[in-house]
Amino acid sequence: MTESELYKYVVEKAVSYGMKPRNLPKLSKDKNFDEETKKSVSEDHGNAIIRHSLTNGAYIGLIDSGQPIVEDDYESESANDMSGAYTGLSFVVFTQCSSKEDINNEQEYCIVSIAIGSSSLGDDLALASKPGFRRSFMKLTNKSDKEDVDYYFVENWAAMESRCPGLKEKIAKIEPEGNGPLHCSLAKYDKSKLLPAACVIKLPEDTPESIPALDAWLAKYAQWRGWMAKSNLSPKIKQLFKTKRTPDKKQTVIDQEIEALLNEHRFVVFQGAPGCGKTWSANQIASKYKKVFFTQFHAETTYADFVYGIKPVLNDNSLGYEGKAGILLDAIDYAARNDDKVLLIIDEINRANLANVLGPVFYLFEPNATNRDHELYLGQVVDIEEIPYKDTENTYSVDEHGNIKCKALPSNLYVIATMNTADKSLAVVDFALRRRFAWYTLYPRELTKIEKGKVFNKTIFKEINTLFENYATDEELNLQPGHSYFITGAKEDSKGLNDEMKRRLTYEIMPLMKEYFAEGYLQEAKDEFAQLYYKYTNEYMYK
Repeated sequence: MTESELYKYVVEKAVSYGMKPRNLPKLSKDKNFDEETKKSVSEDHGNAIIRHSLTNGAYIGLIDSGQPIVEDDYESESANDMSGAYTGLSFVVFTQCSSKEDINNEQEYCIVSIAIGSSSLGDDLALASKPGFRRSFMKLTNKSDKEDVDYYFVENWAAMESRCPGLKEKIAKIEPEGNGPLHCSLAKYDKSKLLPAACVIKLPEDTPESIPALDAWLAKYAQWRGWMAKSNLSPKIKQLFKTKRTPDKKQTVIDQEIEALLNEHRFVVFQGAPGCGKTWSANQIASKYKKVFFTQFHAETTYADFVYGIKPVLNDNSLGYEGKAGILLDAIDYAARNDDKVLLIIDEINRANLANVLGPVFYLFEPNATNRDHELYLGQVVDIEEIPYKDTENTYSVDEHGNIKCKALPSNLYVIATMNTADKSLAVVDFALRRRFAWYTLYPRELTKIEKGKVFNKTIFKEINTLFENYATDEELNLQPGHSYFITGAKEDSKGLNDEMKRRLTYEIMPLMKEYFAEGYLQEAKDEFAQLYYKYTNEYMYK
């Protein structure tokens, strides 16, 4: 595909997505736009300015016409080249053209990017700061087997504090000589941290009907710019977004990932917002184990509750004391005596003071521990029964005095813990525990399969999910109500919500959201949530 063909392709695609160039760009004499494209161009009321440079880092740029711009343009036989400072976010395609004479030469790669104007973000600062803008492009990263494309993103598109990780290394492989046209583009843009998002695409030899990655990013940029109204998206565009979007994981995939992680690591924490199915998933896994132990941590949980303690005993009006094994010690003892796989579930693990509850048993939660010589004293039993242990690794023992000692948790003992990421008042999990557990995050997602007699209210779920995607920071995504909030026992009303879902919205979801707002979270989304609530209930969220 030549530079000239790529230029024509980008502009015609942009016009089909609603772009109206301020001026009709010139092409070589044998490459002209068709009449339909010309007809759709408005020279007086254009919504975009087209930049086309063929030297010193060639590019095709689409700039919002509302941005301040200083043009220093000149014409040649082949193209309309323009340069100069501008502000805002633009859609830029960097090409492998090194001079005006190269426009009809084949090129192998291009860089498609969202670029920041060399002057500043200007009026687009709010857009660049919006998490939904960044996420909407990051979701368009699926690719077919026929595509050769790599994606690169920075975390904060407004701060300009870092460049796209991995992009420079990718270009070095494409242009190993180190001074090619893509290198030149990066030297000007990436060095100045002006590329918050980019994808490197291997171009087809002939002019194609579609370059999916380029099309998806250009269509999404056009949508954000308002070139095409969301309500008027063509089925083709909707399908483009749908097929390129990273889909929610199906329950079967989640189950497979969890099972593989648990078998490999043995100690796993399920973390996520309320209603994401953490405890439900743990119980599903538990159904496959012959022996399961369950406990739920709370603020008053102690080492004596979980591992071993002394409890008072009243006998014949006299007070005595005896040892009492906690649920962890019970699970260890059972696992050491049996060949079966044993599961211990710790619900709400971060509700307790973990340093006090776990104490020295941090030492035992080491999935790959081998050849340990040091034993932990866990407690003492009074009546020793001669029950043979099947712990061939000799990790757990009870001596003739009843002292319980442990080097490591038996290899047939597995542990699942759950953690609510939305409750910021809970204890912080320290790095010692994080290192010893694998962490699996469960996200809110649209349910396609539901038990008989139940229904998933997908309309209201999608609307709330969209608000979180558009306004929530990465940390605030941990607050999003999970999918279980949207499961009810009656069919969804085609004109709105069924009564059960309305009650859930009124008495569960919106009180939760108001707490988030009061704590300072999701402030920019406050009015939209209030409008959503009024839409379905005809009541004001704040009275």
